[in-house]
Amino acid sequence: MRTQDRDFIDLICYEHGTNEDGDIVSMQNTRDESYKLGYVYKGTGKIEIRDKTYELREGCSFVIFPYTSFTIRPGKDLRCTWIEFAGYEASVVLSRVAVSKSNPVLYDIGIDGFEKYYELPENSDEPYAIFRRGGRLMILLSYYYEKYPNKTAEVEGYVIKARRVIEENYTDHYFGVRNVAERLKINRSYLYRLFKDQIGVSVMDYITLRRLRRAEFLLAIPRLTVKDVAYSSGFSDQMYFSRVFKKHCGKTPSEFREEILRARNESEI
Repeated sequence: MRTQDRDFIDLICYEHGTNEDGDIVSMQNTRDESYKLGYVYKGTGKIEIRDKTYELREGCSFVIFPYTSFTIRPGKDLRCTWIEFAGYEASVVLSRVAVSKSNPVLYDIGIDGFEKYYELPENSDEPYAIFRRGGRLMILLSYYYEKYPNKTAEVEGYVIKARRVIEENYTDHYFGVRNVAERLKINRSYLYRLFKDQIGVSVMDYITLRRLRRAEFLLAIPRLTVKDVAYSSGFSDQMYFSRVFKKHCGKTPSEFREEILRARNESEI
């Protein structure tokens, strides 16, 4: 459950950890627009990303882009550490790194004890703790920027700018793909290809997912009606909002609200 402060902080570290037990890790990276960044500090293995297999060895790093499935298969004594994050500021730095969905693995960063840069401060939802983790994340990303500079950052910059435009305007139900393309002064088809390749979903789907994320947050406020939540999240029609919400979240807005409020009441007992 996000706090209001967390929802408006533009650089978020969700989780971090290691695979000390050496188990196979398989999952779909579906949380909002988050990225997973990992580093292998011991052993070997393989990682399967988007039906392609890449070798893992000591000193290599990998990036799992939003809405991407992956499986890590440990080999001999594989040990890796990882961090999951989201936010405009972090994505700007990552866009300057020579990594992409078609090139998600980086080899031999050449820094002894590099895994220590993945160690983050306390995992708390307090705003000061969120900012501390964000600061550590930016230091970590700066090393990748230094070691693997992206020579085509200008192209990726369009996607970063598009996400910023969306973030500033998605609550306006008149806002759509055409507005994004006009703001960036690029062709809609070209924007679609860039966005789909880097983010994994279309521009319109991304706008919808961002609206749904806000709706989840607003549904936790009892005084707001479902209609209020729909309009405040960028949907012009309550019935359409309810259909889209159930399709993506597996339950109606009212059912989602009841679940949140019930969990909140149980935690206060």
